Amino acid sequence: MLQPLCVTRPDCADSSLPAANQEANLQHARLVMSDGKRYAALTGQGTQWVIPAAGCLLQPAVGDLALVSLMGGQGYILTVLERGAPETPAEVTVPGDLRLSLPEGRLELAAARGMALDAGPALNVVARQLTAALQGADLACQALRLAGDEACSQWNTRTDVAGSRLDIATRSESHVEHSVRRIAGHEEVTAQSMRHTVEQDWSVRADTASLKARERVALAAASVQLG
Repeated sequence: MLQPLCVTRPDCADSSLPAANQEANLQHARLVMSDGKRYAALTGQGTQWVIPAAGCLLQPAVGDLALVSLMGGQGYILTVLERGAPETPAEVTVPGDLRLSLPEGRLELAAARGMALDAGPALNVVARQLTAALQGADLACQALRLAGDEACSQWNTRTDVAGSRLDIATRSESHVEHSVRRIAGHEEVTAQSMRHTVEQDWSVRADTASLKARERVALAAASVQLG
């Protein structure tokens, strides 16, 4: 058992704080039960109710061996010395908001068996640059919005499946080596001006074909075959 620790000096005692004139006793105690907020600690004076101190980040559990401070009928768990069930996940609890600040350092998190993040209603990430190296990724969301000045993606194989799709661009250009389009229903193209240039051959096959022009239709070729 540790020796009692005097937390006050006689020359600085304040009559308005009677508890400050007492000595805090530090003990190793086993936590034997809990009511959700308090813990029953088995001390040298018997079983006493104690609560986690503000600086006790590791959440105590029944069966743990803790360092407790007893003074004036009050008791605090300063830290957990030995976990009663080390095979169960440990929990670090901080009441209220928490902010980690590294003014001149770098924060690095490492987990050998993975990491799970539950941000509740919102997750905000602000960084000058984001780099992620993944073997696989699954993203599921009800609505996704991407905005920026420039976007570039490169894939060996890409498949897009959509029930409805709308593309709006001031200028669009595509370069492909081989292209095949299969449209099961109807396709309609509307343009102010359109020009098709085919270097080798061009053919149109249809059950019914109609060529309509408001002013004139011109066919220019070395030979024209109809029928």
